[in-house]
Amino acid sequence: LDPAAASSITCAGVTTYKAVKVSGIEPGQLLGVFGVGGLGNLALQYAKNVTGAKVVAFDINDDKLNFAKELGADAIINSTNVDPIEEVNRLTNNKGLDATVITAVAKTPFNQAVDVVKAGARVVAVGLPVDKMDLDIPRLVLDGIEVVGSLVGTRQDLREAFQFAAENKVIPKVQ
Repeated sequence: LDPAAASSITCAGVTTYKAVKVSGIEPGQLLGVFGVGGLGNLALQYAKNVTGAKVVAFDINDDKLNFAKELGADAIINSTNVDPIEEVNRLTNNKGLDATVITAVAKTPFNQAVDVVKAGARVVAVGLPVDKMDLDIPRLVLDGIEVVGSLVGTRQDLREAFQFAAENKVIPKVQ
């Protein structure tokens, strides 16, 4: 691996790989990635190229969304141009996503990440917003939705993250 790409895997790569693992996403299932910048584009690649999931990328920046599409996102949603909940309902026939990973740091995407999942789904928080969240607790309880945090992976996660990069399943964008 190129040293710059390797350095990206040691931090952002293992962090997002662990988050995708924590999501419990399986091949063919739908994972939403909220925020597809530096962390999110790696989460997208791990989900798509390692787990075989289908990925819906959410952001408010068209350049980041277009890059997500180039990386293989099955759908991209600009949350300022369309209502992400309505768009997910349209894409899934009102079923919702199987899981979400949030790398964004704003309050709105966190709430949206909960709103777009189906009953029994897992929402994995990676980004650290400064605002407190207004989560719909009755929905979480009644629909059995889990909201969990994911920090950095283990040494084993790091080995696996490097292996997937060595196999070109994940390619960090280094500027």
